[in-house]
Amino acid sequence: MNPFRLASRVIAGPRLAPVAEPRAAHAVPWRITARSEYGVLEVEHAGGHPLRGVRFALAGEGMLGLSLPRTVHPGERVRVVLRGASAEGALTAPDTMLVLRWFEPDGTELLWPIAL
Repeated sequence: MNPFRLASRVIAGPRLAPVAEPRAAHAVPWRITARSEYGVLEVEHAGGHPLRGVRFALAGEGMLGLSLPRTVHPGERVRVVLRGASAEGALTAPDTMLVLRWFEPDGTELLWPIAL
């Protein structure tokens, strides 16, 4: 049993115009809009189309926590909160990594690692 869990929710927001793709392997359609030292992170979908199966995974201190997958539309924000008895230790551990996972419209799964 994991001693912590991730909770996330979608926050409705204004629809944004599609972002021009920079010349890179793949542009990340997310931007961090809020961050807290208490385990709260908020990201905004800055892309031009809905993304399916959006979820967070947290790895660190030998533990893994997952959030439930959801569809996120352009302009919506997702907030993830790390809670639990071992949450503070996991946040400060040097090997902790939060990973945002999603599926593009063509079915490609992409991952974005976020340092806490």
